[in-house]
Amino acid sequence: MRAVKVEARRLLAACFASAAALALLTWATFEIRWFRHRDALALAHLSADRFGRLGDLAGPIGDLGNPLPQALLLVAGVGLALSTGRRKAALAGAVLVLGADLTTFALKHTLTAPRFDAVLGWAQVGGNSFPSGHTTAAFGMAAAWLLFVPAAWRAVTAAVGMLLASGVAAAVVVLRHHFPSDVVGGVLVVATWTFGVCAVLALCSSAQEEEESGATFEA
Repeated sequence: MRAVKVEARRLLAACFASAAALALLTWATFEIRWFRHRDALALAHLSADRFGRLGDLAGPIGDLGNPLPQALLLVAGVGLALSTGRRKAALAGAVLVLGADLTTFALKHTLTAPRFDAVLGWAQVGGNSFPSGHTTAAFGMAAAWLLFVPAAWRAVTAAVGMLLASGVAAAVVVLRHHFPSDVVGGVLVVATWTFGVCAVLALCSSAQEEEESGATFEA
C-alpha cells in the first residue's frame, strides 16, 4: 500500500515536470529568436526534398495521425479493455487520449502566431502549428493502448506504438507541416496527461487496498 502511494507521488511529480517542460518550450518557441531560428534550420534540413523517394512515404505515415484512424483505434482499444473486464483502464485510456487532444487544440488556438523565418523560403509553417496535433494523437494513442491491453501484451504494444508514433512525428516534420519544437510540444502534452492519469489510477488502487484491508480487519 505504501509502495503504491510512493509510486503515485512519483507519477504526479513526473506530470508536473512534463507540464513545466512544456511551458518552458512554449516560452522558448515564441519568445527566443535564436531558438526559433535554430528550429527553422532544423526543419529546413529535414524536409522531404532531402530524402528523395523516401520522402514520399511521409504522407501515408503522417496520415496515421488523422482523426479517423485515431477514432477507430480508440474505439477498438476501449472495446478491448471492456471485453476483458477492465473498466478503469478503458476510462483512463479514453481520458488520456481526449484530454491530450483537447489540450493541444486549446494551445493551438491560444498560441496562434506567425513564425516566419527566411531560411524556409516560400515553405513557411502555419501560425497555429504548436503543438503538433498529429504527434499528440499518435503518441496519446500509443500510451492509451498500454492501458487498454492486458499486462502480457504491453511490451509488444509499446514497441509497435512507439514505432508508429515516432513515424508520424517524423513525417509531419519531413513534410514541413510542423517545426521540430511542435513535435516535442505534442509529446510533452501526452506525457503530462499520461503521468497524470497513471497517478490517479495509482491513487485509486491505493484507496481500494485501504478499503479492502479495513474490511478484512473488521471481519
